Amino acid sequence: MKSKIYLSIATVIFEITSEATLHIDADCAEFCSQEKPSPFSPEQTQLIQVQLNVVKVSSKIDGEIICQMPQCIVLKHKNQERRILMGCINAYYREIDENKVIIEICQEDTETIIINTSLLEAFALERFLLKQNALVLHSSLIEWEGKGIAFTAPSGTGKSTQAALWQRHEGCEIINGDRSIIVQDIMTQKYYIAGLPFCGSSNIHRNKIMPLKAIVFIEQAPQNIVEKMPGIKAVSKLFGETSINKWNKEAVMKSIGLIEAIAKNVPMVHLKCNMEHDAVLTLKHYLNSLLI
Repeated sequence: MKSKIYLSIATVIFEITSEATLHIDADCAEFCSQEKPSPFSPEQTQLIQVQLNVVKVSSKIDGEIICQMPQCIVLKHKNQERRILMGCINAYYREIDENKVIIEICQEDTETIIINTSLLEAFALERFLLKQNALVLHSSLIEWEGKGIAFTAPSGTGKSTQAALWQRHEGCEIINGDRSIIVQDIMTQKYYIAGLPFCGSSNIHRNKIMPLKAIVFIEQAPQNIVEKMPGIKAVSKLFGETSINKWNKEAVMKSIGLIEAIAKNVPMVHLKCNMEHDAVLTLKHYLNSLLI
């Protein structure tokens, strides 16, 4: 008897089936259900059928290699993509059509498959999100007054620290400590932000989606200063902190278009900050002054 579960992440729903028994790990628990979940919107949610097979030897690998990385080889076969994963998981990802994928997993246990973030590396999530006008942003995400604030910067700059300060002093909920998904609503042209299972070392991964209040670019400084981030600089910074399949020219061009639209329509904030309560007060005063 086949096992089936649904995995819902922002604008993508994966319908996962397998002959093996599917077990859900804690990092994916909020995102999985036995019943088909409600979509973000009927017009902007893609259902992907994923067949998971446990194999000793993968099927014949076909296609032209277009990108080779230490833990992933990407191939193109006709208009579909193939991926060979080597690392935390050994898997072969094959697109059958726009809505169907087969993933072969090489593992000793042929009876059980654990749905966790290591396995999700084989799902090409960023590829399907982009088709639905969504991008993965390297950021710490909090919910403040029903809206999302994303703190973004290179690793080690203080994103998680600022999120924790807002949690401590403003009672905000941290939705994800490492990544978030920005969604452009194709019907209203408004912007939303969502959590996802991947969360780095923070172990915070809530399944929530909400209107996007602002994107805050963090820079460490002795004094707290907040200002508007210029558009061109914001586009450059966002490009550097989003997950983009740079081997795919069409994906790169669409990502750039989305990033430019985000930078134009969402408040881009530059926060020079320390690790004190005043950093929260400085940013809060600025955000309250915005007419959004």
